[in-house]
Amino acid sequence: VIGTSILGNALTFFFFESPSQPDLTIGDSFWYSIISITTIGYGDFSASTLGARIGTVVFIILVGLVAFTATAGMLVDWVLDLRIKEQTGMANIQAKGHLLIINFPNEARVRQIVEEFVSDPSHKKDDIVIITDALTTLPFSHPNVSFVRGSPLEEETYTRALLSDATKVIILNTNYDDPNSDSVVASVASVIHHLNPDVRVVAECLSPKHELLFGNLEDVTLVYTLRMANNLLVQETQDPGVTILTRAMMSNMVSGTLASTKVDSPVQDSMSYEQVAVKLLSQDINLVGVIRDKQVHFKFGDLFLAVGDLLVYISSSRFSWAALQKTL
Repeated sequence: VIGTSILGNALTFFFFESPSQPDLTIGDSFWYSIISITTIGYGDFSASTLGARIGTVVFIILVGLVAFTATAGMLVDWVLDLRIKEQTGMANIQAKGHLLIINFPNEARVRQIVEEFVSDPSHKKDDIVIITDALTTLPFSHPNVSFVRGSPLEEETYTRALLSDATKVIILNTNYDDPNSDSVVASVASVIHHLNPDVRVVAECLSPKHELLFGNLEDVTLVYTLRMANNLLVQETQDPGVTILTRAMMSNMVSGTLASTKVDSPVQDSMSYEQVAVKLLSQDINLVGVIRDKQVHFKFGDLFLAVGDLLVYISSSRFSWAALQKTL
């Protein structure tokens, strides 16, 4: 309708006004129509003939302004509806290579995880999608964060959250006062593994006794948050200063954090990890331990480099194995 009114008024204006205005072009007529229908009206053109004025009344005032106002109103309603859907977790997500955070135990916990994740320069611009059915709206806003409201046990929720395009998943516990809530985490992990077995999943588990719940999910990494917190309390009691060091090396916000690199290519020269540790230390990379076949090794003298090993170190940067090899 708007296009018809612009076209009709432009042709009418040009037909009736061009005889008295030889310099008038069809482009000027369209310009006059567009400016008039948007109620801007610069005044550089105006209808002086009866035919042009009638055309302006019919095509601009009676048809154009009504259509323009209705269209503008529909556009505003569409934007508001989209905004409401985003706030309530019902909008379509536009993300790729993103992190999914499942469940929302409390705002402070989730916000801290978000801030910690994006504080790493390599993940500064990564998208984060929070999934929960415990909220109607997300209580905070963050430029990297989107919200999907839905059950973390239903496939439709993960379709909206684009699980197929995600690279990482963190599953939080739902109730820290109820260790049996580990079963909910295990169920969510099972659903995710079924829908996308290639995504990396890190799950929070309250009780080590519930490890059996994740028995068929070998690729899921379990983090026993309560046990780690309790151990740290005891260690700080026995050895003051441990907490300060632990807090520093476990945060991306501090220059010097724990990182890991997998030995993913053949090692030509047989080197002990004692030799590796010395060479890495010369580059301000502190080798802390080596994980081989899920076993942690802290003694390096009789342990030699092998494909599949996971090197855990403290450094101001994360390195690929190819980059670490250059220092050896």
